[in-house]
Amino acid sequence: MDLLTPRHLKIANWVVLSILVVGGYVGVGREFALGVLVGGLLVVVNFHLLHRFLKGTLERAQIDGENKGQAQAFFAAKQLLRFFGLLFIVYFLVRHGWVNVIGLVLGLSTVVLTLTLLGINEMIKLKNKEANPSHGTSHPLS
Repeated sequence: MDLLTPRHLKIANWVVLSILVVGGYVGVGREFALGVLVGGLLVVVNFHLLHRFLKGTLERAQIDGENKGQAQAFFAAKQLLRFFGLLFIVYFLVRHGWVNVIGLVLGLSTVVLTLTLLGINEMIKLKNKEANPSHGTSHPLS
């Protein structure tokens, strides 16, 4: 099973966010867990939008190859808007003190933590595949 498909990445993001929120609530408290939840929701939704925009841009560029540059420029403009929108929301939340800042930062790290964990998982699978001579070549890669 390939864990690096967009669907699996999205599911893994929700699982990691859930673990962080519950751990934050149990370990630190309600305000911290709220910060983690808000930061996680922001970054997971942001990740979903990035996937959707990128998929749409690639489909448009594949259908209409002549306007590929225009599709790329439109994608870049959407990403800038998405980034500044996220920046504004984070600034607004911190400025008004509605969330725990450390919790918010931890929540905003949800996607990075997910990608890191899945990357480590893939490395372990590759190492195990190299160690087992029945899966691949008889020559070591190192």
